[in-house]
Amino acid sequence: MAKAMRFSHTPAGSKVAQRLRGEGMRPIVNLPRSRDGDDQLFVEPNDLTPDVQRMLDHNRERFAKHHNYADEHGAGEPTSYDSQGDYNCGRCNQLTGKDQCLLVSIKRVNPAAGSCRQWESIRAGDPEMKLQREEPDAAAYGVAANGKGFGCARCPYSKPAKNKDDLGRNHWCGLGGFHQTPTACCELNGAETLGDTNA
Repeated sequence: MAKAMRFSHTPAGSKVAQRLRGEGMRPIVNLPRSRDGDDQLFVEPNDLTPDVQRMLDHNRERFAKHHNYADEHGAGEPTSYDSQGDYNCGRCNQLTGKDQCLLVSIKRVNPAAGSCRQWESIRAGDPEMKLQREEPDAAAYGVAANGKGFGCARCPYSKPAKNKDDLGRNHWCGLGGFHQTPTACCELNGAETLGDTNA
């Protein structure tokens, strides 16, 4: 009888883990940062070589994984992309009735300008259930002061790019260091929000 294979993880404090974190094993990418303002946003590289493009693509993938970034070119979770670029509660699959959320534990949402990091597109074949397990703060719920919603087009960290990437993304995200489009979004969107909206 064959022995069952045993798998183990590398303890965080082990010498192997320390070597993996060392230089050469896992490079740390450093893009220049702007000196303007407190945000110290990443500066777009002047030249878009294949190596630079590969690094920026990885930056975008990192934001998709850790900050729910999604765009029309397949970055991130497809159901987290809003083709209109509004990302408001009125266009979310979790909205029920006029102003109730199935997922976030909140009295009411603002369908026109409210949103959270759990936003998802409306799909007829995607049944939902009333959970209301996540608190508004944990969901990063907010109401955009602009009255329309979020999206990269309304984010102060986004600006027209010097270059387009190979898929035509023509804006630069200074917060994440990658090319994006105006209809994309992530949970760190910097659009101004109204005061306490967790009622």
